[in-house]
Amino acid sequence: MATALTAATLTMLSACGSASSDDAAADPTASPTPTATISEAPSVDPQDPAAVALRGDWEIPSEQYVLHLVEDGTFIEDFQGVVDFRTGKYEVEGDTVSLVGDDGNTDKGTVVDDDTLKFTLGTATRLK
Repeated sequence: MATALTAATLTMLSACGSASSDDAAADPTASPTPTATISEAPSVDPQDPAAVALRGDWEIPSEQYVLHLVEDGTFIEDFQGVVDFRTGKYEVEGDTVSLVGDDGNTDKGTVVDDDTLKFTLGTATRLK
């Protein structure tokens, strides 16, 4: 009797498990895990005059921060002794420079003049 009862219970449990799997397969919109979307990084025209004007190295000494704007439209940040702390692409629109990191974060700064960029982190000056 105990064996029959155990077999019946296992049969019912396995039927419940397969029913929920079938329900998920029947609903193509059901997703057990969320999906993330990654936005594309900007495409920088290396000959864009605004991007050309900003190429070079910038620093915020008080934060031990150096920003390298490379001619291919990429950037590299060194922060508090960590070289290549963050990388990504940059774009310039008007007086705004956007650093779109490979980490998915975007930092925006203001071009004050040829030798000054203002970010939330602080004011960066061009290294000569």
